[in-house]
Amino acid sequence: MPQKTSIVLTGFLSILIFICGCTGLTKEPVHKSYFDLAVTLPASGQHKICKDERILVKQLDINPTFDSHSFVYRLGENEYVMDYYSEFVNSPARLITEKIEESICDSSHFTSVQTGVKQYSGFRLSGKITRLYGDFQDPSRPRAVIEIQMTLEKGNGTDFTTISSKTYIAEEIISSRASAQLVPGWNKGLSKIIIEFINDFQTPSP
Repeated sequence: MPQKTSIVLTGFLSILIFICGCTGLTKEPVHKSYFDLAVTLPASGQHKICKDERILVKQLDINPTFDSHSFVYRLGENEYVMDYYSEFVNSPARLITEKIEESICDSSHFTSVQTGVKQYSGFRLSGKITRLYGDFQDPSRPRAVIEIQMTLEKGNGTDFTTISSKTYIAEEIISSRASAQLVPGWNKGLSKIIIEFINDFQTPSP
């Protein structure tokens, strides 16, 4: 009798393990959302900051706290969490660098933008993304926060001289904590930062 009981228990355990294994195999896949950034600038004037000069836009550095494809949310003074279901399509430092470069190139303020060219560059732009997150500390007032320190240097023969180093910050109110609302907030904030940077060095009309 004990032998039969042992056989029955062994069979039952085998069936249970098989069912659990099958259940694990049929789990629903994790669905992630991927987002790009987009910058919109107003039509610019005809006067250029760097007439007949080239500018090298270097890859931006980024605060390690925000160096992730996943969105980062700030919940408290020193409390941050990552949203592994909402991600940038590329590293945020690369995306933001590309958007800044494209915007400068498309504007009429700089004659040309050359990446990867170190010789004969009239100007060089570098910097660091110091903040990039959704600020949810106040549930009734969620915000998309972006802060970038930007340094502009002017070429002088084989050397560069810093002509400006400034931190630009934008905090845009968004309608909800949804990740789909954060992206338009970041887009708006980044656009404002680029416009402010251009205006800081725009040649005034004669």
